[in-house]
Amino acid sequence: MKRSSALSGLIGLVLFSFGLLGYLLTAGGFARLFSGVNLVGGAIALIGWLASSGGSLGEIAGARRTRYGANAAVYTAAFLGVLIAINYLAAKHKRQFDMTSEGAFSLSPQSLKVLKSLKKPIKLYGFVEGGRDPHAEALFEEYSYASPLVSYELIDPTRHPELAEKYKVTVMNTTHIQYDGDTGAGTNVTDMTEQAITNGIVKVTKTSQETVCFLTGEGEDDPDEATAGTGMGQFKESLQGESYVVKKINLVTENAVPDECSVVVVAGPTRPLVPHVLDELTDFMKKGGRALVMLRPPRPDQSIDETALVDWLKNWGVTVGDNVVVDQVVRLFAGPALGLNPLVNTYGPSPITAGFDKQTVFPMVRTVAPSEPPPPGIEAVSLAKTSDTSWAETDLEGIFKRQEAKFDAKDQKGPVSVAVAVTANLDALKLGHGDARLVVYGDTDIANNSYIGNFFNRDFVMNTVDWLAGESSSITIRPRSLRASRFSLTVAQFDVVFVLSVLLLPELLLIVGIAVWWERRS
Repeated sequence: MKRSSALSGLIGLVLFSFGLLGYLLTAGGFARLFSGVNLVGGAIALIGWLASSGGSLGEIAGARRTRYGANAAVYTAAFLGVLIAINYLAAKHKRQFDMTSEGAFSLSPQSLKVLKSLKKPIKLYGFVEGGRDPHAEALFEEYSYASPLVSYELIDPTRHPELAEKYKVTVMNTTHIQYDGDTGAGTNVTDMTEQAITNGIVKVTKTSQETVCFLTGEGEDDPDEATAGTGMGQFKESLQGESYVVKKINLVTENAVPDECSVVVVAGPTRPLVPHVLDELTDFMKKGGRALVMLRPPRPDQSIDETALVDWLKNWGVTVGDNVVVDQVVRLFAGPALGLNPLVNTYGPSPITAGFDKQTVFPMVRTVAPSEPPPPGIEAVSLAKTSDTSWAETDLEGIFKRQEAKFDAKDQKGPVSVAVAVTANLDALKLGHGDARLVVYGDTDIANNSYIGNFFNRDFVMNTVDWLAGESSSITIRPRSLRASRFSLTVAQFDVVFVLSVLLLPELLLIVGIAVWWERRS
C-alpha cells in the first residue's frame, strides 16, 4: 500500500508541476483546461500520498532516498529557473538566427546594405485590412530588427481614412515608405514583398537618378515588351525598381548619344550596325561612356549578322568567337545529353562579381574573352566562365540543322569565357581623359523575360549595370521575389500546439518513465 501511495505521490508531483507550468506560461481556454485537470489531479494524488504516509513522514524525510529526491527536485527547479531567465533575456534582447541554407527567413544582402547606409529614419506604414496582417508585420519586423532607424506601423485605412488620404493610399495592402519624417520623400508600394519594399527604400533615399538608354532600330530586344519571352520588360522593371530612368534611343536618326545617357545597352542586334551608329558609340565611349553589349550566337544561314559590332569590340580589347557554347547535361536514366543553356559558377575578379558565388545560366551563348595581348590602356577581365564539361562548338550547321555536336580539334575545350568587363584608360589610348567602361555578354537571352528570373541572372545583370553607372554600393545579391512560406497561428491555436508538444508529451513520457522505473525497483 505504501509503495502504491508513494508512486501516486510522484505522479501527483509531476501532474501538479506541469499544471503550474501550463498556468504560468499559457492563457488560452484549452491550456487552462489542461492546467486545471493537472492541478486538480496532482493535488488529489499528493493529498492521498500524504494521508497514507502521515505516520512515517519523518522516517521518509530522513531517508537517503528522500534526500536524493530532494536534490533532484532542487536541480530541476534550478534548470527551470535558468530556462525562464534565458527566455526573459531573449525577450529583452532580441537575436535572430536563420539556419536555412539560403537565408529564407532573413533579409537579402542588398536589403541589409541599403539599411546600413541609411542616414535618416524611415517609417513603414502598412495599410492592411483591420490593421492586422501577420505576414506584413513579420516582414516589417525584419527591417526594424536590421536597423534602429526603421520603424513601422500597421494601419486600418477604414478607421484612419485621414492617413490614407495623407499618403495617397487607394489600395489595400499598400506600404507607404516615409523617409526623414513628413518633410522627407515618400513612396507607395503595393506588393508586400521584400523586393518591393527594398526598391522603395532605394527610391526615396537616392539623391540622383541615372539614365539607361536601350539602343533600338536593328532588331534589338525591346525593353517595353513585358509579356513576350524575347522582350526585356522585366529587365526594365528591375532598373526602374532601383531608381534608374529607362529610355530608348535610335542612333540611326540621332546625331549623337544623348548626354543624359549614363549607360547604353546594345541588346542583341540582329542586323548590322551601320558605320554612323558605331561612330556615335565610339564618340560616346571617348567621353567616358559606359556600355553593355549583349551579342547573339551566329547562325549558319547568316540570319543574324553582328560582324560590324564584333569588329568594333576588338578595338576595346574583346575577342568574340564564331561559335556556340555546348555543355553536357546528365539526365537521370538517360545519360549525358547536349545542352545549349550552360550553367556558370565560376566568376572573375571584378566589382561586379565580388562575393558573388551564385549560379547563372547563359542560354545560347558564344564565347567572349579578353584579347591576348590586350591593347595598351585596356584592362579586360573575364567575368564568367562555363564548366569543365563545356566546349565552344564551331560546327554551326551541326547544331542548328542536325541538332548534334561533338567535340573535335577545331573546338575550344571548357571552361570558356562568356562575359568580359573592360576598363579603358582614355589618356593611355589617346582618345580622351578619364576612363570608359564596357561589359560584353556573349548572350542576350540572359536578360530577357524568359531567363532573367532564372537562378541569379537578375543579380548578375543588375550588378553589371550598377558597376557601369558607378553605383558600386548597390552591387550585391538582391531580394528574392518569392519569400519563404510562413505558418501563422492564432493565440488559441498556439496554446493548443504548445500544450500538446511542450507540456503534454513530456509529461506523459515522464510519467511512463517513472512507472517503468518504479516497476523495475520492485
